[in-house]
Amino acid sequence: MTRQRHIVLTGGASGIGAAALALFKADGDRVTVIDRNDPGPSADRWINADLSDLASIAALESLSRIDVLVNAAGLPPRPGLEWTILRVNTQALIALTEHLLPHLTPGGAIVNMASKAGGKWRENLAQVQRFLALDASHDLDAFLKEEAIDPVRAYDLSKEAVIAWGLSNIERFRDLGLRINSVSPAAVDTPILEDFMTAFGARATRSVDLTGRAGRPDEIAQVIRFLASPEASWVTGCNIECDGGLTAQLEYTALTAAL
Repeated sequence: MTRQRHIVLTGGASGIGAAALALFKADGDRVTVIDRNDPGPSADRWINADLSDLASIAALESLSRIDVLVNAAGLPPRPGLEWTILRVNTQALIALTEHLLPHLTPGGAIVNMASKAGGKWRENLAQVQRFLALDASHDLDAFLKEEAIDPVRAYDLSKEAVIAWGLSNIERFRDLGLRINSVSPAAVDTPILEDFMTAFGARATRSVDLTGRAGRPDEIAQVIRFLASPEASWVTGCNIECDGGLTAQLEYTALTAAL
């Protein structure tokens, strides 16, 4: 008899997280959701937590035998939220993963929500590393001022850092018997899509024009489900661009224009 898996999922109350919750439950998994909002009766357990408060993460009660951790919680690029975007999208993701790491079982998986917006992590790696080097006591407001970070750059940086942090931990997590991957969607039809369209402007409009439509939450959730599954046992250190071909089109266009 196959043992029921225990999935811990952040951001499971809405959007892509809620779609992932539905898929995991359809597979018969036991799902613990960590979110400020109630995910409803689909979740086996709801832990009400504010991920912008790193102290609350450190105080979370122990969770028994975790097979998969999906970090899907995140904030969009809204003016005035620069501090919270960096805190929730990256620092809380890292803090929660490290807090739960002793309870992740060998053979398990970590799936992080990145974004097409994090695609320039290589070009911005110096700033990404400066951000990742901050400890919890560092004044994020000072970092934002020093680096002249606006809401769009805060969001892009938060997702670049998620990708880079995952890559930097492949070997460490492999030695623990764990896989780590990230998923990078382009525009997805969730309640916060309008935030992205407003913040990114022509950049977002062009993306939707090139792909023909925004993605659906369940389409991204299917990729998360695969990365969390035993079928992905040889997949680690990957950032899956689940973006309707957007990245491929942009890269090919840039290459051919340079000829």
